Order: sequence, then structure tokens, then C-alpha cells
Amino acid sequence: MATNASATNGTSALISPEQLKENISAVKILDASWYMPFVKRVPKAEFQTSRIKNSQFFDVDKVSDLSEKNLPHMLPSATAFAMACDALGISNDSDVVIYDRAEGGIFSAARLWWMFKAFGHGGSVRVLNGGFKAYEKLYSEDAEAMDTNEIAMDEVEKSERACVEAYEKGDAATTKYKATLDTNRLATIESVKRDVCKTNAKQCVDARPKGRFEGTTPEPRAGLACGSIPNSKNVPFPEVLDAETGKFKDAMQLKEVFQAAGMELDNQSKKIVATCGTGVTACILTLGMHEVGRDDVEVYDGSWCEWGSREDVPVKTAS
Repeated sequence: MATNASATNGTSALISPEQLKENISAVKILDASWYMPFVKRVPKAEFQTSRIKNSQFFDVDKVSDLSEKNLPHMLPSATAFAMACDALGISNDSDVVIYDRAEGGIFSAARLWWMFKAFGHGGSVRVLNGGFKAYEKLYSEDAEAMDTNEIAMDEVEKSERACVEAYEKGDAATTKYKATLDTNRLATIESVKRDVCKTNAKQCVDARPKGRFEGTTPEPRAGLACGSIPNSKNVPFPEVLDAETGKFKDAMQLKEVFQAAGMELDNQSKKIVATCGTGVTACILTLGMHEVGRDDVEVYDGSWCEWGSREDVPVKTAS
């Protein structure tokens, strides 16, 4: 399959709309759209009526830890992720392309990219650069590229149902897809307290807007403290995307964005932790850092939704 080439690590995790169209029958295509509640869009309903040809819906919000009641879309168990892959006909060596429908080009697709990486997927995993918006702009009238036939919600909800089934069956669940969590790609509240706040042994970058990072803008979720994790840097996720196209900036521009925020990208001995509000946009920064040669980034899955709800962690504000 044709791929983009990153300037620093040889293999990009991005694929252009043109490359996807060329390889549309050779890859597993997943719509991973999810929006913040205030956006008032229903991704499953949008997928029902229009989608990239051959794509299936992977619900990154519902394929999650069903035992976790207080934090949204935390990583599911390895078995639940594997059952979702089985339900969509994805094998360990499938080449996967992921997109979402965000107006800004990319929002939640990077989350599913990271999930596949975290669970040790063997095939290639790419994110559609510019997302559905960029693809639709080129191929909206092309019947070989787009599918506008309405499908049943039962078909759309395959991944969600598989996750529920996995948690119901527990240890009795069996899967064809084999998923094993790579803990080197995952940060926890304990590791962040130790490695970022206490020892400063790891770098931390926050994808939230500047006002939320500095504690001058209220959090969109009630009951959370305002501010940021001490010693963390701020790169609001839109800064790694081109405002006009919704595509990732090139490798040189990405480096400039991260370094302007105070990140030491060339310091390979100092691992990086990415965080945000709920662990979604942190993955956009994680993908951006992959494109400039840092494929060792940990995502703090609980992110501010967890950190800001706790009284046993330090919080930094602009004041």
C-alpha cells in the first residue's frame, strides 16, 4: 500500500485521500467519529446515510472500559477490543485506515490509531489526513469512492455490541484477534504524579486550549478543578493541524510547534506523556510526535477528567 513518508522516521502514520482511494479495496476502513456533547452531532446517524466506500463504524466512545463509571471512554479490556475487531472482520495483520468527520479535519481518529498501537496491532494503521472532509471534497460524486446507501443501525453498532458482550462473558470470551496491552504506551495517574510532577523524569504535553491549561477558562465538565499538571507544556491540538485543510502540518512545522512550547523532542532519554481532557485529543499530539520521530509517547488515559477530579494531586494555574 502506498504511504506518506515522514521526514524523520521513514514511515508515516498518515494516508492522503488520493492514496486511500487508490487502495480502497485493500484496507480495512474505519469511521471513528466522536464529538464532545455540546457539538450536538450524532456520528452513528451520519455514518448511516453517508460514508467512505467499504468503511465500518468503530465506536471509540462505547468500545471502552464498561467497569469504569466515572471516566469516559477509557481503554477497554484487551478482550473487548479484540471482540470489536472480530465483529468488524479485522485480523491482526489487517492494514487499517481510520477517519473521522470533524470540521477541523481530525479529532477522534487518532484515538483509535493509538488504541490499535496500544493493543499491538501487527498490520499498518494509518489516519486519513484531513479526514472525511478532505476525502468528500475530492470524491463526493464518485460512486467508487463514496457510499450513500442508508444502512441499518444494527450494522453501525457492531463494535459497541461486541464490547458489551465481552464484558458480559468475562473470562469465558474467546477471540480470533489477539490483543495484548503495551503498557509502555499508557500513563496512569500514579506514573504521572511520580515521573512528571515529582521527579520531572518525563516530559508532559497537554492538548487542551490555553485557557483551560492555565486555569482561566472553566472546564466543560462540572466538578473539575481548573489548571494543569505541574511541569507540563501546552500545545493546543489545533496547532498541529493546518487551519485551512485540516491536515497535519509537515514534519518541520510540527517540530517548530512542539519546540516553541518548550518540548525537548531531540532528548530521546526523556520520554513524553500526552494528556488532554479525556484522552482523545492527546492522541492527536501523539500522532504528531510520531511524525517527527517520537514513537515512544505515553497517553495519560484518564487525563484531566481524572486529574481534575482528584484532591490528592497537585494543580498548577497561571496565577
